Amino acid sequence: MSVISARRTKGAAGSFPAVVLTIAASFTSVLSSSASALAKDPKALEAAYAIKPAEGYFDEAFAIEPGGERLYLIRSDGATFAKLEVVDLATGKTTSSFDLPKTQAAVERLEPLGGGKGVVLIERAGTPEAPAVTATLVDGAGKVGPTVGPAHAFGRPSAPPQDTLLGFERKLGPHEGDFTYTLTPYHLATLTPAGKARSYKTVGGVLKSPPFRVLDFEDGYARAIGEVPRAYVKKDDVREPPQMATLDTLSGKIVDEAPIGDVVAWAQAATMRARHPGRSAFVELNQDDAGVDVVDAMGSRHPIELAVPFRVYDPKSLADQEGPEPGALYLGISVDPVNPDAVKRQKADLPMLDIYAARGPTQTPTARARVFTPRKVSWRAGYGKLVVLKRFKSFTRGGDELDVYQLR
Repeated sequence: MSVISARRTKGAAGSFPAVVLTIAASFTSVLSSSASALAKDPKALEAAYAIKPAEGYFDEAFAIEPGGERLYLIRSDGATFAKLEVVDLATGKTTSSFDLPKTQAAVERLEPLGGGKGVVLIERAGTPEAPAVTATLVDGAGKVGPTVGPAHAFGRPSAPPQDTLLGFERKLGPHEGDFTYTLTPYHLATLTPAGKARSYKTVGGVLKSPPFRVLDFEDGYARAIGEVPRAYVKKDDVREPPQMATLDTLSGKIVDEAPIGDVVAWAQAATMRARHPGRSAFVELNQDDAGVDVVDAMGSRHPIELAVPFRVYDPKSLADQEGPEPGALYLGISVDPVNPDAVKRQKADLPMLDIYAARGPTQTPTARARVFTPRKVSWRAGYGKLVVLKRFKSFTRGGDELDVYQLR
């Protein structure tokens, strides 16, 4: 089976400094240099084991611990109980089960600490228009610790040692485009302050000092994406075009700056970032809807080589995951059983989920798993493992089985 290259599309031009561009380049370098493992062996993986709930169902919130030793998950019946459970990923056995308070809000995601020391629950209340997100520490013995927030969101910056949880708040000002952004760092292991909060007040979207137009945020809200003004040229009576730049929100300093080479691509990047808030890199269909690209926060696109022709896949199934390993990006896309090739031969393909992954500045994104998915699923990958939740057919959230795989 040959490797099919997604069609290259034009991204934001210009030579943006390495700090930003290497984020996406780390996922896409030497894209044409090697074939994927899946292309050599398209057979579906067998699950190492399946986990089924003793009672109730598994929620969508589950996460692999740093190092890959444990899985943290929420088990509930949606009404009378909610439990935080810890599964040993070597054996599939549940090692701990703790009751969550009945007053606990809906858990949006889990941030495990590692070493069995506990987990931070990211919980969402409020409304999509006015979110109120809190973070609560639960230690390895199930003791509920401090809660911080509410905030608009919480992010995880990529800078080592990656033990920071960053609270992000946004408040409207008196006029359109007026906002005050507040960034508060916490130690993930204790939820105690990891430094002073820093606020940025914009008027019409622009900071006064340093001069900077805020457009979006990336890297767990540790960086702002925007534009810096250029000098006024008196003899021509014009101001030079602004440059794209990034602002380190924890220091308040402009850290990268470069010309906007493709104005159209730069504008399109804003739309894509809105679909992936706080992300440094993400996955999108290319501009022809004929392939898959990795896109960095500045809008630069890098096509991904797929193990099978793109037409075999269901484009609507495309999903991605940044981390949990430093610099890692995973994407999943499902085979459409009635894709054009299957229709042509008058035989439906089996429903399969293909997982691709990249890590580090020299690694090509490669296919790491193909798994049989007879119904809709949610998945998490990391540390050589893939956990797939088989979702209910008639409910919008949750499922009744977790399957654990070893990635190729």
